[in-house]
Amino acid sequence: MVYLINQNVNQKENITVEKKLLINAREREKRWALLEGNKIKRFEVHQPDRDSKVGNVYSGVVETIKPSLNAAFVSFDKGRNGYLPLKNIPWATNSDLIQSVLHQGQRIMLQVTKDESDLKGAVVTCSVECAGSALVYFPFGKIVTISKKIEDAASRKELITWSKSLLEETEGLLIRTEAYQLTKDELEKELSRLRTVVENWKTMFQRNESSVYPILSRTSFLVSVEQVLLKEQAGTMLIDHNDTLDYVNQFLMSKPDLSWSSELVTGDENVFDTNGAGLAEESNRKKIVWIDGGISIVIEHTEALTVIDVNSGKMAKSADNRQTVKKVNERAALEVMRQLQLRDISGIIIIDFINMIEEDQRALTKTIQNRAAKDHKHIEVIGFTELCLFQLTRKKTRPSYEEIKTIQCQVCEGKGTVLSPASLAFELERELYEKRREILNFIEVEASSDVMSAFNGAEGSFSKDIAKLFGFKIVWNIIESPYPVYRINKLT
Repeated sequence: MVYLINQNVNQKENITVEKKLLINAREREKRWALLEGNKIKRFEVHQPDRDSKVGNVYSGVVETIKPSLNAAFVSFDKGRNGYLPLKNIPWATNSDLIQSVLHQGQRIMLQVTKDESDLKGAVVTCSVECAGSALVYFPFGKIVTISKKIEDAASRKELITWSKSLLEETEGLLIRTEAYQLTKDELEKELSRLRTVVENWKTMFQRNESSVYPILSRTSFLVSVEQVLLKEQAGTMLIDHNDTLDYVNQFLMSKPDLSWSSELVTGDENVFDTNGAGLAEESNRKKIVWIDGGISIVIEHTEALTVIDVNSGKMAKSADNRQTVKKVNERAALEVMRQLQLRDISGIIIIDFINMIEEDQRALTKTIQNRAAKDHKHIEVIGFTELCLFQLTRKKTRPSYEEIKTIQCQVCEGKGTVLSPASLAFELERELYEKRREILNFIEVEASSDVMSAFNGAEGSFSKDIAKLFGFKIVWNIIESPYPVYRINKLT
């Protein structure tokens, strides 16, 4: 079954490499992978107990006013009350006191900007935003900003003048880099669509009698899918879950400037495995990444930063050794930038390249800057330090792949990592989907108790649910193990 959505490809964009988005959403752990040609460009994993509320819009109620903090605590969901500082209230000024701006029991529209942690509630704001492919609309923003990647001074001035001529006094805009490629008519249409969305939010807020409820509530997985669709503009999607397919198609119908085709995958085998992305997770856990020609990079994570070492392997004793070193470093740099996206590494990153002269260092820095500009997250390129180590920082918006998928290994006393019980439980779930037609009566699974508990979930009933769905019984044999493990022993 193939749905063709928004086939009017923007003529300004010259697509030279086939893009394919694989979406694995039928199990509890959701995954997607973006392929360019036959190479994985980006990869994300979303586990249900780590779902983010960032970007969701709610109707909330002020529970407590804290004059000492010049802030309020607001109830908006089942979790801890959200923290609302004065600076996040658009109708307040810096000289105002929180008690003069809000009162206990007041109902307000808010948006989550930072998820709650183990110790603190979420951070929320009343300056809600509505994002499009080229514009981010702030109904209460009162400010216009423009992407730093639009460097042409005349274009920047023209875009700011255009936006201010259309905005009401209380409105604001962030003009994305993508706006540079669009006409004013196209930008006006997008602004109109975003205004309509916000008006719908306001209508829901005013009409609903309930004091606390979600106005816009999406899982972080669906938000990330939307973002990659907007970022990449066009390509082919393969989706293994009908509800997700419907959601994506509805999203694309509201974005006529995008050109994606979507196809529902109905086979038992995982969509990642059938399309060459099945080894992505295993590769992401390896410290050593090999590059053609015997070159390798070694990725080490510490508490404070990530260190990446470049090894030349059996580098030829070329007569022009300078050119050989330059090529090795360039190829390693491109792979490093790719791995930062694949593993979603953030924070301080130090790269130990093979020593080179200053002129070649400048050329390599330019190469990294050009690639960093294409990253979906902001990267600050610092360059070579006095010790000839290359330094950069990458913005953190969610836990890295390693943080999501692994725990400290008890066998090696924390010197390495192994897959968590939840990650193995999700792998078992995927394996059952693939083997379900081979099983008539029951399947025998040998597993550590933590993997079995993770598989059954918080309510402890998932084994029964999936057995009822597939028509066979799961027989568990608990084994003692110092680390999470499972294996399928018998199919009958």
